[in-house]
Amino acid sequence: MDPIISLQNVSKSYDGRKIIDNISFDVYPGETFVIMGCSGSGKSTLLRLMTGYQAPEEGNIFINSRDISKISKQELDETRKKFGMVFQYSALLDSLSIEDNVALPLREHTDYDDNLIRIIVRMKLALIGLRGFEDHLPNEISGGMRKRAGLARAIALDPNIIFYDEPTSGLDPVIGGVIDELIHDLSRQLRITSIVVTHNMASVFNIADRVAMVHQGRIIEIASPEDIKNSENKYVQQFIHGHAEGPINFLDQNADLVKEFCLLKRRCP
Repeated sequence: MDPIISLQNVSKSYDGRKIIDNISFDVYPGETFVIMGCSGSGKSTLLRLMTGYQAPEEGNIFINSRDISKISKQELDETRKKFGMVFQYSALLDSLSIEDNVALPLREHTDYDDNLIRIIVRMKLALIGLRGFEDHLPNEISGGMRKRAGLARAIALDPNIIFYDEPTSGLDPVIGGVIDELIHDLSRQLRITSIVVTHNMASVFNIADRVAMVHQGRIIEIASPEDIKNSENKYVQQFIHGHAEGPINFLDQNADLVKEFCLLKRRCP
């Protein structure tokens, strides 16, 4: 089976600091591929590269067989219609109803009439359990429901790939479990390939087919959830168990930021 997403020797730097360092991996159709790692490890940058919002300095990124690091903006816009994005904080427009938020991609990228758009939107909302909330504003529903509305918008154009940025962030464990179940069910029912960036270990083991751990801009392990649990890699074990002691040292990882903070506060020794 050919990969639907392929990263080949991808690197990215900010201000001379390498954030993504020669990363390569493949994701296959229908797979739920989870990327985990500490804050500042590079996982969010990796997501921006895969969605074309940033370009790599080195390497190639193939999505649906197209190298998005080499195509024009117009071609990238066409490619993006084939995938959806679920943002960490839902990114709903507060002034629009839930129905109108979900309808946005359809109004932007199709010539469907309003009646057809309304039918499609209500089908998507029914699929993720929000039928009956079409006329509500985002601030009139719970955080978990806003996450689901964001997911309904992401599937509005029937994408074959969905990217998730911390989909359970800010949710209690029960609602987080509901979101995990939705991700799992949509992947199976609609045959969607899912790329999930998270540091929520419950989500990792609930939904992943494979897991990649990013540390200091590199992939240090890719494996099944079971193999990740039993990994002999000390970095992986420290992360999944949340131990303060271990090879991952927050202060060492962020020494430059700590030094800059001290200088600004004039508190350096």
